[in-house]
Amino acid sequence: MSRLVETEKRETSKEEKILNLISLLIALGFIALVLSNIRMAGNFISTDSLFVTVVFLLLAGLFLISPMMWAHAHGYIKNPFAAGEGGPIEEGPIHFEGTTKLFAIVWLWLLALTGIEVFLAYKQVSLGIMLTILIGLSVIKAALIVAYFMHLRFERLSLVLTLVPMLVVCICLLLVFFPDSFRALYLRPYR
Repeated sequence: MSRLVETEKRETSKEEKILNLISLLIALGFIALVLSNIRMAGNFISTDSLFVTVVFLLLAGLFLISPMMWAHAHGYIKNPFAAGEGGPIEEGPIHFEGTTKLFAIVWLWLLALTGIEVFLAYKQVSLGIMLTILIGLSVIKAALIVAYFMHLRFERLSLVLTLVPMLVVCICLLLVFFPDSFRALYLRPYR
């Protein structure tokens, strides 16, 4: 019976190694395509070329996930979130219960930032400066809401695992539609 279990473990290990090798080769292929794309672009990188580069890097990263997890499970790669020599960071249920005073202060800050945004709408400021300030204030307000009202201030891993993939998706969507905005200019009839 134990001989059968050993044989199955070896076959599973062999299959894992083969699948991880294939994933690694595909990821290296995508990285080679990125390098080829950059080499062919020369000094001029178009938005289409940038989009292809980002998509290939994203696909390479996706195919690298499984081999990296396997290498970490077998001790070839150390945990990047380890707390140094003391070992990994202890994972436990962290529940932040803010006080009413804290939430009132955050709410007042949000109210003040909204007041500044409304005040800017009535002032005669150049459009570029006004939009830059409004976007900056909106990012600050969003960070306050996410940190305090969604309780992500003390959950750094959750915050990273939530925001980083969404940032990548947003950037990819921008890169998908950005070249079309220039093409649309040339489709309009001039009078």
